[in-house]
Amino acid sequence: MKKLFAIAVLFVMSVGFVSAQGFQNSTPEERAKMLTDRMNELLSLTADQKTKVEAINLDYSKKLSEQMTAAGGDRDAMRSKMQEMNTERDKKFKEILTADQFKKYSDDQAERQRQRGF
Repeated sequence: MKKLFAIAVLFVMSVGFVSAQGFQNSTPEERAKMLTDRMNELLSLTADQKTKVEAINLDYSKKLSEQMTAAGGDRDAMRSKMQEMNTERDKKFKEILTADQFKKYSDDQAERQRQRGF
């Protein structure tokens, strides 16, 4: 039974690692679509919201790619810039999402950061 549990845990971890690698190696357009699809599942976006959210995610993904290239491995500079970019993106989301959707989005973001150890 313990072996089965260990195998299941390893499988789940490997799937998570592969999907994270896929996200990092994807184009800004692919990342924007993945982010939008995830938000749509979480928030049940309207068609209009989905279009606007995808545009914001595309802009964010393009800026993120540029920043990753410009930072040249300086993690502190990258983290600082990403925090600014996240704040800017969240302001745009707040204008589009309902109060309930934005709260759900914010709670999800906080949980993801907690899981990553930030």
